[in-house]
Amino acid sequence: MAASLRITIWGRYCLGAVALAAAISTSDLSAAAQDVAAPVLAIIDVQKVLRESVAVKALTATIEEQRDKYQQELKQKEETLRGADKELTKQRTILSAEAYTAKRRELEQQVGTLQRQVQERKKGLDQLFGQGMSQVQNELANVAKEIAEERGIDLILSRATVVIVKPKFDISNEALTRLNARLKSVAIPTPQN
Repeated sequence: MAASLRITIWGRYCLGAVALAAAISTSDLSAAAQDVAAPVLAIIDVQKVLRESVAVKALTATIEEQRDKYQQELKQKEETLRGADKELTKQRTILSAEAYTAKRRELEQQVGTLQRQVQERKKGLDQLFGQGMSQVQNELANVAKEIAEERGIDLILSRATVVIVKPKFDISNEALTRLNARLKSVAIPTPQN
């Protein structure tokens, strides 16, 4: 009986200690919650801002212009290779098998070289576009930071991560206006052939 009495007293002591700890921590939490103000939030539609940015439109036009130039060069080279292929086909009957095979191999090497050049140029243009977009994104981050400091915003979320938001929290238009005022175009190196 003494053992069960000790357990009951010990149980009451533990319950009392838990209740006291809960009361203290709850009062500490509510006091701390009163001291911390609610964070000020904003939303920015990054995709919209980039899509409508003057600098991105100029960058896209520059890259497309260079891509068109490459396409014209490619078209001329393809026509030259087609002509060489037709000529080789005509000469097949008068050339020896070894000479025909050698010329065919040479023509195939030229085609392979052209295909590699096309891939290298595409990769180069993609890299230039990426460099230009990086400049625009960095400037957009600076604009967003500036707006946050001016308005006392604690957290800016991407519109893509938010389902519902009141329009008063959206800073996309202001960010776009400031970005367009600061950055009309981006400097990218001239592509090398």
